[in-house]
Amino acid sequence: MSDTSFPQGTSFPAAGRREVVAALRLRSTDHLQAVLARVFARADDWLFDLAKKDATATASPYLHAMRALRSSRAPIERGFREHLDKGFDRFERRASPDPIRDAAAEPAELSLLEESELEQQLATNLTAEAITRAHGAQLEELTGRLAAMLGVAELAPELHPLSAHQLAGALGEAHRGVEMPPDVRMVLFKYYERELVHDLGLLLADLNKRLAAAGFHPRTAAKPAPRPQPRPEAPVAEAWDRAGQAAQDWAGPAGAPSPAYAPTAEDRAMFDALVAALRAWRPAHQEAAGGRQTGRGGQRPMVAQEMLSVLSLMQSTVPEAVTEALERPEASLAILLKNELLRGASRIGLPPEQVSISQDDEDAVDLVGMLFDVMFEERDFEQAARALIARLVVPFVKAAVMDRRLFLFKTHPARRLLNSLAEAVEGNRGEGPQERELLQKAEATVDRLVAEFNEDLAIFETLEQELRQFLEQHRRRVELAERRAAEAQRGQERLEQARELAAAELERRTAGLTPTPAMQDFLARAWTHHLSMIALREGPDSGSWKTALDVADRLLALLPREGRPPAEVAGAMKALREPLENVLASSGVIGEAAQDVIRAIAESVEHPEREVPVPATPAAEDKVVPMPERRSPAAAAAAALADLKPRLEVVGGKAGLKINDADVEQMRQLKVGTWIHIAGEDGRHHPVKLSWISPISSRLMFVNRRGVRVLVASVEELAAMKQEGNLLVREQEGVFDQVLHRVMGKLRDGADAAG
Repeated sequence: MSDTSFPQGTSFPAAGRREVVAALRLRSTDHLQAVLARVFARADDWLFDLAKKDATATASPYLHAMRALRSSRAPIERGFREHLDKGFDRFERRASPDPIRDAAAEPAELSLLEESELEQQLATNLTAEAITRAHGAQLEELTGRLAAMLGVAELAPELHPLSAHQLAGALGEAHRGVEMPPDVRMVLFKYYERELVHDLGLLLADLNKRLAAAGFHPRTAAKPAPRPQPRPEAPVAEAWDRAGQAAQDWAGPAGAPSPAYAPTAEDRAMFDALVAALRAWRPAHQEAAGGRQTGRGGQRPMVAQEMLSVLSLMQSTVPEAVTEALERPEASLAILLKNELLRGASRIGLPPEQVSISQDDEDAVDLVGMLFDVMFEERDFEQAARALIARLVVPFVKAAVMDRRLFLFKTHPARRLLNSLAEAVEGNRGEGPQERELLQKAEATVDRLVAEFNEDLAIFETLEQELRQFLEQHRRRVELAERRAAEAQRGQERLEQARELAAAELERRTAGLTPTPAMQDFLARAWTHHLSMIALREGPDSGSWKTALDVADRLLALLPREGRPPAEVAGAMKALREPLENVLASSGVIGEAAQDVIRAIAESVEHPEREVPVPATPAAEDKVVPMPERRSPAAAAAAALADLKPRLEVVGGKAGLKINDADVEQMRQLKVGTWIHIAGEDGRHHPVKLSWISPISSRLMFVNRRGVRVLVASVEELAAMKQEGNLLVREQEGVFDQVLHRVMGKLRDGADAAG
């Protein structure tokens, strides 16, 4: 851009000025009316989609709103065009003075505003602020050229036909007197803001080019504000923190950082090391991967607003760079994204071969790109979840360019939003209605972020709070499922403990004895089951427990021995008939089936020389469950992995595994609520949460994200899994922090390899 000024008072043919103004008017109105048409089309589509989802059919309020929108379109477009024409008329009168028309100008009047008009005025002001933030430099340049056309040092705001306030005011004036539901009016202003911010840069670049060609140059060429350079001794984190102060301050109007936003010394040291590793890693690896070296050959770095304009144009769709990185895991998302950003500079009128990306912006793009690379590679995302997370890449690059504190503050809203979204979709296969509802909420959150994120970082805070509230409801449902799983596991372990007690009593009583087959079958099945149920319901100190033990003792006392009269055996069996019937009844063996069992026991005792067949008892077969088989820790770990869903497998050879005492102690120190990761057959580590520790067996129960029990194991079994590499214990931090640590590890490994 030339620094030559157009001297005040220099003559320029009036006819020539009129032609230039007419060309500016035609180009501007055509472009802005096309923007207005897109706003109506998108708002109409939005209302139509809502009406289709509404079950009230023809009575849907969205249909009424859509009809109101369509009937209002013509007067709004007409009012918008008239307001633009008035602005250019005022400017043209100054370019070609007409004292008669100037004298006829009506004085402005003050009046009170209705509440609806006040809301509209607020929306107009917000639109003007968004336009100024996005295109301030280009608007300033255009203002200087128009002032040069009038031959004045400074252009009065009311004479600028395309200032941010004039454009936003044209939208507000176009709505004056038009009846429309307030919510539809606010949606329209949101679309106005978005479309103007996205497309105005192209118009301003074209107008500045036309004015420059006509010889109108501002007195002082608009220059981008230099980025603050840190002192040589200042840490990188401090420099980025100062740059981030230019973005929206989350603390409020006072401008002082909130305590939650104060970085610790550890945070700053971590960030300094991260950026230092990135800058050491970048030169060799970027060139090897086909990335363009920026800042060379006279290329000028794009200023912040230019970068944000390019990113805004890329935001609505998933860039080709992201798609390619998903299809080719070996490709670098950061490098592909930087190349596409430079190519996209042409969309805002910048020659791609003449611009580069500044070092700070390149740091932001590289870190976000590597962050998502690691997420796609290591996190448990289904295909639909991967596609959803891919849509976040550009908004997060844009947020990092706007606010350097994204990588410095753990409490940054964008960081918290990514953590919440990852929690909602990771490992979520939509297997139940609640899981599908959670996926839909995550998708709606991403939709809003992509659609509504212009240059106001507050959208991250809003969406994170809404998603967090939804996640809290989901967590409460999961906690209920966890309690049910714990109760089921507790019942199973109590049953197992009861069976072990019964088995121990049987083993102690039959030691050194040889019961008859019929007696052995009765004791091992019906009596053991009966004793287990007593242990569960009444405990081993109850009178029923002692009565059951007495039945076994009296029965075993009837085993054949020399000198016993047969009549004694028959009398004892007769006395035992009722207790034996009670034992059999607890296993569902009653009536004739119970009598058959008792007769078989009596015959085997009274006539031991005979081979008495053991009667079949189908009911008892159904009721009595065999005792669990004793397993080694390694075998139990293998069985636990085999039962885990998604199905996991263990690399063989665990029978002779030696367990590390330190690993056992680490597993013993795990607290309820801790997440660990277990390797699956897909090669990834799946998250499971320690939900309950058994007071009976001290085994640990783990659940998945739905609260479903997936693993119950002792600390020894878990240590065996860890030593084999099938179990990882990670620090209790969000996904963003975990992935950022992995990025640091990759940068260090890459720097070591290059060195």
